[in-house]
Amino acid sequence: MLARCFEEMGRKGIGPDVVTFTTLIKAFLNKGCSYIAKTLLDRMSEMSLLPDRVFYTTIIDHLCKRGKAEMPCGVFNDMINGFCKSNRVNEAVHIYEEMQGKGLSPDETTFKLITGGLLRERKLSQACQA
Repeated sequence: MLARCFEEMGRKGIGPDVVTFTTLIKAFLNKGCSYIAKTLLDRMSEMSLLPDRVFYTTIIDHLCKRGKAEMPCGVFNDMINGFCKSNRVNEAVHIYEEMQGKGLSPDETTFKLITGGLLRERKLSQACQA
């Protein structure tokens, strides 16, 4: 049903946005269809749609609920790095806090990324707390 709605949107000239992709990816992940979710993520990237905080929170929540909390920090570091590089440090900090809230331990790279992003935005006091 979801796939048909997505295809129908395309036929009607309605372009999907981040909310559409987030909803679809979450639904397919919950159904155990990670391959389809990955295909949608690739399509989102091809369309140059940048994931937002809700998107990343959805992915983190899904991974934690599915017992993937031991997943390497690399995935989260990639998210944090992407936000920092696109001058969205507040969203990077949110991902960092979300990691900790889910019981995930940031590694050395995580700290370097957050601190570097905060320093680039001249948020020295916040960087010292990270």
